[in-house]
Amino acid sequence: MHKVELTFVVRGKRVHMVKSKYALTIEEEATCVEVGYQRQKPYFGDPTKNINYSEGDLWETWQHVVCAGSELDIPGFGEIRYSFPPVRGMRYSTRDDDNLVYVLMSDGLCHKTRRVAPEWKGPEYTAIGWKLGSECKRDEWRYNDRTWYVPVAYLNPMESLVFNG
Repeated sequence: MHKVELTFVVRGKRVHMVKSKYALTIEEEATCVEVGYQRQKPYFGDPTKNINYSEGDLWETWQHVVCAGSELDIPGFGEIRYSFPPVRGMRYSTRDDDNLVYVLMSDGLCHKTRRVAPEWKGPEYTAIGWKLGSECKRDEWRYNDRTWYVPVAYLNPMESLVFNG
C-alpha cells in the first residue's frame, strides 16, 4: 500500500503529517470491493435489518465500497467519515468517542472515470479536514438529539494534523 503521510524529525521525535489526497492502486480498489460486499452481505434481501435499505442492496454495497476506499490510507489514529459530494459537513453522534480524531473524506471511487494503463488508478480521495470528537458538539451544529454536523468551514486543515509515531 502506498503511503499518504510525510515523516520528518522534530526535536529528535518522528512526526507524521497526513497528506490531503491519494488515489488507490488497482489492488487496493479490489480490496474495497470485497470489503463493501462483506459489509452489506448480512443485509442482502432483508430491508428490516438495514435502516437505509430504501436505496437497495446494490446502492448500499456501492456506498460501502466507496467508503472503504476512504479508510485505506489514513493512519489509525482516529476515525474516517465519508461524505458524497457536495460536502456540507462531518457527522458526529453520541455513539462516537470524544477522544478520537475524526477525518472527513470525499471524492474517490464515487466518481466514474476511465482508467489508463499502466497504473489504472481511479480518482483521488480528498481529505477535507479533521476535528477532535469533543470539539464536534456545538449547539449550533446539532442536527437532532444524537447527531451533530460540523460545517466544513469549521474543520481543521489536514496540514495541521500531526501525530507522533
